[in-house]
Amino acid sequence: MIHKLLRDARAGKPVYITTVHEAFAQLGNTEFERIVCVLDLLDQDGSKAYELRIPSLENRSGEEISFIGDYLNAEIYNILSSIGGRRLIVFVDTRKPALMNFVSWLDSAFCIDSPRNSRKGYGRAVNVIDRMIEAVHPDQPPFRFQIDDISHLLELLVTGRTRVDTMAFFKACTDGLADKAFAGIDVGGTDIKGVLVVDGRIVDYKEYDWFPANFTRSVQLIDPICLIARLLQARLAIHRLPHDAQDAYLSAIRRAMDKEASDEVIEKILGQLNQSGLPMDERLTGIGLCFPDVVVKNKIVGGEVYKTRGIRNNPNIDFDADFSQLTHLDDRLRASVIPGGAVRIINDGPMASFTAAVEMAFSGDAQKVTNGVFAHTLGTELGTGWITESGSIPDIPLEVYNFVIDLGSWPEREYESDDLRSVNNFNTGLSGTLQKYCSQSGVFRLALKYFPGERPDLFEELKTKGYVVSRPHAGGQGFYVPTEPIDQRKPFLEHMMMLPDREKDETNFKIWREIGEALAVTLIECKRILDPGTDERFLFGRLVKNQTCFDLMVDGARRIKKDISLVVAGTGMANTPLMKQLENNPDYTVAQFAQAIGAVYYANS
Repeated sequence: MIHKLLRDARAGKPVYITTVHEAFAQLGNTEFERIVCVLDLLDQDGSKAYELRIPSLENRSGEEISFIGDYLNAEIYNILSSIGGRRLIVFVDTRKPALMNFVSWLDSAFCIDSPRNSRKGYGRAVNVIDRMIEAVHPDQPPFRFQIDDISHLLELLVTGRTRVDTMAFFKACTDGLADKAFAGIDVGGTDIKGVLVVDGRIVDYKEYDWFPANFTRSVQLIDPICLIARLLQARLAIHRLPHDAQDAYLSAIRRAMDKEASDEVIEKILGQLNQSGLPMDERLTGIGLCFPDVVVKNKIVGGEVYKTRGIRNNPNIDFDADFSQLTHLDDRLRASVIPGGAVRIINDGPMASFTAAVEMAFSGDAQKVTNGVFAHTLGTELGTGWITESGSIPDIPLEVYNFVIDLGSWPEREYESDDLRSVNNFNTGLSGTLQKYCSQSGVFRLALKYFPGERPDLFEELKTKGYVVSRPHAGGQGFYVPTEPIDQRKPFLEHMMMLPDREKDETNFKIWREIGEALAVTLIECKRILDPGTDERFLFGRLVKNQTCFDLMVDGARRIKKDISLVVAGTGMANTPLMKQLENNPDYTVAQFAQAIGAVYYANS
């Protein structure tokens, strides 16, 4: 069995972690070793157990031992990336020297004894956990592993699930908007979207393009977000003027609200509006914001995502000291709200789940939210959100985009992470993570995997249009998507999403089916690790805008899980008053601004 898995990996085929888990689980009684991992949760009172099986380690080749080790590390890494925790106790039969030697490498693999700024690979998950511990329980020690004999394993009590009237909770978020002004801000990897809502009506929309992975200091992330908040304040001030007095300011504010307006242009216009007598002291009732990183109690605490890569790699700063400015973004934004006003920040994944839950609750179908809501955003990366059946957003990392789902595709590991063909994570360097499977990077990777051999005409088209360029690197010639002077990531993705309808060929079809397969693997892995109350998955983001591409993704997903339920969180979910207004807007779509609208409801919750 393990020989077949290795053959597939060498041949460049994906070897999904769920396939390996199922294969190892079927081993006979004398063929496997039992490993039980018990995670002490951040709430200090709870724990969660995971049982893993691996093949017996006796008489294994070096390649087999390495593969089994990769599997164990990946499973533990996925647990830590999604749930966090204070300590992981690994229970094994300590009488077996080979097994003890095998698990004793965990401290080294996860860089437990290394300084935070030098941790690599799996150690990046530990960095996030340590920052969470500092934010939630600053008096507690950092994360650690502990190995114990399996004879000491006690049966864990299984606590019942807490339930509340989620219908009432989520519907209440849409009430009481009269006489209030909210900004909803959706921060993404390629753009920021903002909405201004006054008295329950959408007044204006703002789009802002950026490329945060190129930033070298946290202030470069903070300043544009605060600038957009100030711009929405100015738009609020104009809206609150008598109708006949607004015309004098609308022309200028529209230039600033334009998608192409630079920071300098926006600052200049805000200065001009102030000098012209516009009352710039207007304040928002609240700001809701979703940010693509780990957030605990409105504090951004992750720091290991692609958006902060340039800051992490800046040798001229102390990263943790610099990143602490971003951690306290909520404090900066309080300058834009009234005294006592709400500034509420969560990860973009939970915001997707929250938005879906509010829309479904408003529809009146209690069954849709009774078991909680689980959602993904498919864009620059894969975001994940979970609203439990108790109506709460757990204080866990939920960095599902970091999950290792593929232990194969070995030839594609040889490329550097920025090469479009690579399966290596931009941030951690780890191979086979979701970042390169269920996001725009996954689409790009599969295009470069299949087009050169199967559709060389389409490969040439990518180069002709400037979506793909070739340049040398240390290991030879690589392929990349340009981001300067023009960021081609969005145009490249839009082109790829158009091809299945234009070409109607198997090569383009299988690209999207493989993305669907990875989504199904994600569902199975999330179900095993998190045990959410629902198997339904709501999907947001650019990758699900095209119906043909989505249908192909569903087809691929059903090859892994026949009864999978994937739902596009698009116009069919527009039930609340604000989302209905967005749905009826001729210039913007629900898929574009749903998260920003959800952020308004979140600020009002």
